[in-house]
Amino acid sequence: MKREFVLSVFTAAILVASCKSGGQIGEADGVHTVFVEPLVGSEQVVRLSEVASKVEYIPLETSQESLLGNVMHAFIDNDIIYLPDIRVNKLSRYSLDGKYLGSVGRQGRAYGEFISINGFCFDYDYETGAEMIYDSEKLIEYHKDGSVKVIKLDRISDKTFNVDFIKKIGGIYLCAISRFGTGISDLVFLDSDGQLMGEFPAGYESGEYKEQKIENVKQEGMIFSAIASRSYTFPYRFGNKLMVTNLATDTIFAYNPNETIAQPVYVINYGQYSDLSSKLNDESIKIVSTFTRESKKHLFLTFNFGKYRSAENREKLTRVLFDKTTGEARSLKGRLENDIDGGPSFWPLRVSPDGQMVAIIQAIDFIDAAKESNSAKMKEIAAKLTDESNPVIMLVTN
Repeated sequence: MKREFVLSVFTAAILVASCKSGGQIGEADGVHTVFVEPLVGSEQVVRLSEVASKVEYIPLETSQESLLGNVMHAFIDNDIIYLPDIRVNKLSRYSLDGKYLGSVGRQGRAYGEFISINGFCFDYDYETGAEMIYDSEKLIEYHKDGSVKVIKLDRISDKTFNVDFIKKIGGIYLCAISRFGTGISDLVFLDSDGQLMGEFPAGYESGEYKEQKIENVKQEGMIFSAIASRSYTFPYRFGNKLMVTNLATDTIFAYNPNETIAQPVYVINYGQYSDLSSKLNDESIKIVSTFTRESKKHLFLTFNFGKYRSAENREKLTRVLFDKTTGEARSLKGRLENDIDGGPSFWPLRVSPDGQMVAIIQAIDFIDAAKESNSAKMKEIAAKLTDESNPVIMLVTN
């Protein structure tokens, strides 16, 4: 029998802090504000040496077994590089010296198998060492002892929503669902067995959707909250925290392990462009939640500035580097200019808890970049590559 439970929906970051401290949110409370208005049309060159001091290149082993197809995303966790290949539905593993270490799980419809993978499917549990794949409506955990655990949100008879993701935070799970026809995304919490920790707000089982009071609800010693978002909600990890980008309130929230109430950490202030952040056209200005990353000193943000980007910015998306120490934000012309060894420009696809940052360079692009670089190491690696070689991983650290 399910415990009585309510998930509240809140629409402003200030509400969470008020419930906890009775005061308002400010910089002194640990909430940083990123002001977007000064960044629009003022893109500039920012150097890689400002965020790192060391660059390494890892050519990935190319063999019949390890050959990669369509790989656009890279992960690095526990000194292992993970590459999801959406063309062949395979999650490959490589060591830091580029050796192929096999793949994670397998495709299929049986228990513990995945139907398909995407560029954001992988996650890693640093507490247990489990490799995790999110597939459609389930999270599959592959443990070191060979055991497999599957967590799935039970729809019961409700087909009115889409499951956006399931993430593990400590011993519980956070699941984001989007209601069809409403544009609203809510967060649902599951216990360690994958059971709903009570009912979804206002009728998860019946498929009804009703607006809840703006409050946090305490139930059996725990406080729960959920985020109403008018666009896709997306998580990324920073240390042991799960960070969730909430586009409805332009806020990035942090969830600590085993906690079900979020702490606001960053607020995106669009200034005069705030009315455009809800539009989905060429004039839209909004954060691209899927590419938010974070290191100890910096927040890596990606925005769509639409027609408002500078004439010199050839890319549709604009990258923004936020210095957590100084509070300074700068929009970039392209990516971080590699002034460390003169190699390719850089922007992280993944930041590991110990500060390792990775990007992917296709073999043909690396060969061309090596010709222009003064790096002897790049030239040495490029001499062993062909146009059909696997990509090269760019590893950036302090």
